[in-house]
Amino acid sequence: MKPIMQFVIPIFTISLLSACTTNSDVEKTNNNSKEPISEVQPNTPQVEPPKNESTQPMPATTQAEVLDAINTDLKTDLPKLLPSEVPLEQGKYLTAKTKSYANSYEVIFYESDEQIALNHETIQDGQIIARLSAQKYESVQEASEQIAFENFSELGGQPIDLGYGITGYQDAGAGSMWTSWNEGRWAIAAHTRTSEGERGIKLAKEATEFLETHTLPIPKPNGSAHIDVYQSDNRITWQKENIVYMIDKVKDPMNALKIATSIE
Repeated sequence: MKPIMQFVIPIFTISLLSACTTNSDVEKTNNNSKEPISEVQPNTPQVEPPKNESTQPMPATTQAEVLDAINTDLKTDLPKLLPSEVPLEQGKYLTAKTKSYANSYEVIFYESDEQIALNHETIQDGQIIARLSAQKYESVQEASEQIAFENFSELGGQPIDLGYGITGYQDAGAGSMWTSWNEGRWAIAAHTRTSEGERGIKLAKEATEFLETHTLPIPKPNGSAHIDVYQSDNRITWQKENIVYMIDKVKDPMNALKIATSIE
């Protein structure tokens, strides 16, 4: 019996060791093939990374929105008068630069090829459409001196029929010719050179016709308008007691009248 036991025992031992080795290798292989188990995260909303935001305000897209933005931007104690519409070239956008103080304000209107926010550094002076300003004076008398209102029928000159029952008076001096007339509390004068008097009459008649269907602001007490054939000095000025409002820097004299008659 002893020789048999000695033979069986080594074989059993070898088999047992072989089985242990195989199981160990399988376990290692399984452990190596296992993917890491991720932690269970609570259900939280996904947050997108912040986008690059401009520090400049978004530009308004319509004239009405631009004018509303201007009205909000002006910080002044004065009554704020603004046009309801500003003439633009086809395909252009309206923007503006503003300044405002307790007793004055200024709005310079610009047109651009793209939408630009108010007071943006990219606004170019070459794109000016018009300037609207307001200034408070110490007295009504001082404000009236800024208007230089005149009753042209009392000053004389060559009478000119401007139509619609309105008589203008033509007067020349120092190379300039003026065709002037009054409408209510307004004194209006169209300027040309003495060598081109007919152009002044034509502009005066065009303005008279326009003002038959469009109303200038009601001045207290007076207002004056200088319109220029050569688009060099168009100014419309009126007062509200001791406050003077002025529109200038407009090239086209008829555009100056369009802006003034749209004032609200």
